[in-house]
Amino acid sequence: MIKMNFKQIKLSKTATRCCQAFKNKTGLTPNVSCRLALSLSLADANIPSKELYASDDSGQIINRYTFLGEHELPLLSLFIIWCHDENIPSKEYYSYLMAHINRGAEMLQNRVKGFDELINLIGDSDS
Repeated sequence: MIKMNFKQIKLSKTATRCCQAFKNKTGLTPNVSCRLALSLSLADANIPSKELYASDDSGQIINRYTFLGEHELPLLSLFIIWCHDENIPSKEYYSYLMAHINRGAEMLQNRVKGFDELINLIGDSDS
């Protein structure tokens, strides 16, 4: 398996605001919302624009363990499989990881108005 070498993730200002709003709505911390954001974005059929998020990493910084915790292997495995399926060069993995997290945070903000919508989103396999 290809390993990803990064010590932290650097969110965009917009994603940071989305994570804070998500926390206010659900009580879930930014690290949990980033995990959900990554998963939600990976489920989207469209490839996120790494260029859209590359210029803005001035938001919250979360260290790798806080972001992934005990879910590192499954989350990064899903991400690496996506990269393989989309023919993403390994040198661009981190850029696409951040694009997914940032896009996913915006998706969470738009889709989840409260805890009930979160439960529906998680339970809906067609999202």
